[in-house]
Amino acid sequence: MIVLDTSVISAFAEIGRFPLLKEILNRLEVKVIIPHTVENEIIFPEAKSALKENGGWIDIEKAQDFEKYLSKLHDGEAGVIALAKQHGLIAALDDLDARKIAKKEHVKITGTLGLLKMGYELCPIKDKSELQKIINELRTAGFFMATDIIEGILDTKKKPKARKE
Repeated sequence: MIVLDTSVISAFAEIGRFPLLKEILNRLEVKVIIPHTVENEIIFPEAKSALKENGGWIDIEKAQDFEKYLSKLHDGEAGVIALAKQHGLIAALDDLDARKIAKKEHVKITGTLGLLKMGYELCPIKDKSELQKIINELRTAGFFMATDIIEGILDTKKKPKARKE
């Protein structure tokens, strides 16, 4: 399972690629949840319609003890870390402070760019040209990306498809 923060949901939705997020997560074969604190932050209609309560594919769960992170983080990030820690899940976070706290709490993390990398490896993103286009779209939308991280993602190799017996 993976716990998504608002930033990851918004990044894909803002550039019109929310269906890609769903496809990547389907290929990873992971259940997707968000804490109740992220539910309150979602503004994009396609993301709202993805919530299980609206017949979608994203479960919502109440995060316990998220308040202890609120002195340094927003509600959504605090909820993601608390929920991921509570269940031993991966937290999908982009905010640097949130990622630092998650690491300190021994929570495994990824983010928008990590999911894009997996999307390329697992083939929903068909080639390097499309991957570069998505990265450019994110940059145009104001998403911060360090050059070395982008280079690392663009150096990613496709995973060979498993052969069916």
